[in-house]
Amino acid sequence: MKLIYPEEKYLKFYQEARLEHELNGVATYDFLDSSKVDIFEMVFNFRHNIDLPPNYVPSTYLWMVEGSEFIGEINIRHALTDSLKKFGGHIGYGVRYSMWNKGYGTLMLSLALKYTEEELGLNKVLLTCNDDNIGSYRVIEKNGGVLQDKIKNHINGKEQLSRRYWITIK
Repeated sequence: MKLIYPEEKYLKFYQEARLEHELNGVATYDFLDSSKVDIFEMVFNFRHNIDLPPNYVPSTYLWMVEGSEFIGEINIRHALTDSLKKFGGHIGYGVRYSMWNKGYGTLMLSLALKYTEEELGLNKVLLTCNDDNIGSYRVIEKNGGVLQDKIKNHINGKEQLSRRYWITIK
C-alpha cells in the first residue's frame, strides 16, 4: 500500500470510488469530478501554485493504492487561511466507500503525515471533521490528534458542529 501522485491508470477506479460515494449518499468527502475538470491538470496546478482560485492555497493531492486498486484520496494543504482554520485544516481525506472500516483511513493519514513533514516541512497540522463523523475523528485520534475545541460552522447553508484537532508530527 502506498501514496502516489494521481495517475491516469487509476482514473477509472477513482471514478468508481466517486460513484460509490454518490450511490451511498456519502457527503463527508467529495472526490473530484473528472467529468467536469481535467483533474490531473488541476492537481498539478494546486501542487505548484498555478492559477489557483481566489482564497485557495497550494495543496498536494495523493492517492492511496494497492496494486491496481484505488483506496482513497488525501489532500494536503500547504498553508491555512482563516476559513481553513475553522473548517478544513491542513489535511482532508476520503476512503472509498467499499473500503470503509478496514483501517485504510488510519494508514493513509499516517503516510500523509510522513509526507507532510518530509516534503513540506510542516511539523504540526490542523485537521477538522464534523462532530458526528465518528470514523473520521477516530482516524485523527489514532494518528495522535489532540482535540483543540469544537466550534460551530456554517457549511453549505447549515450550522454544523466541527471538531478541530492538532497533530504534532514526530
